[in-house]
Order: sequence, then C-alpha cells, then structure tokens
Amino acid sequence: MNQLMQTRLTFRSHEQVASYFDGLELLDPGVVRVPDWRPAAEADRANPAAVWGGVGRKV
Repeated sequence: MNQLMQTRLTFRSHEQVASYFDGLELLDPGVVRVPDWRPAAEADRANPAAVWGGVGRKV
C-alpha cells in the first residue's frame, strides 16, 4: 500500500488506537471499526476495513 501512495500509512491495532483515549471519557460505542460507528447501510457494516475510531472527551 505504501508503495502506491504518496503519504505513508501506519496501521495500528485496536489496542494501540484505544491507548490514544487514555485519560478521556470514551463515548459509546467506544473504539470500534469506523463502519460500525454509525453505519448508514448494510453495505457499510459489511465493509471488512479495520480502521478504528472513537470519540472521547476531556473530563
């Protein structure tokens, strides 16, 4: 992938991404696959991409 793109990508595990939220209040549904956050359609939920995302707020 990095050979095809001008900007290098760094893939991180679920645990690595979750660690970015340390010290924050993690909002539901937590750190999940981005297609699972607010899926607009069944096709979104079927997306196999393991791109992790979440929302946290400073308490």
